[in-house]
Amino acid sequence: MRVNALVGKEIRLQGAFRFHGEYALAARLIKEGRIDVKPIITATLPIERAIEAFDLAADRSTQMKVQITF
Repeated sequence: MRVNALVGKEIRLQGAFRFHGEYALAARLIKEGRIDVKPIITATLPIERAIEAFDLAADRSTQMKVQITF
């Protein structure tokens, strides 16, 4: 949605930041090898196939986490 449409229709948009406190801790534990995330990664695709990766990730019946590699 364009900003002009938000203003024109007087729509209030409010964002939220998830996992603020947990993100740094989780990243550190993964980096230290204290949490193994491999069992929840159901697919890994290169950045060139990013659209396919997002489509795949949208299928919650078969996918847990889809990883994009650079």
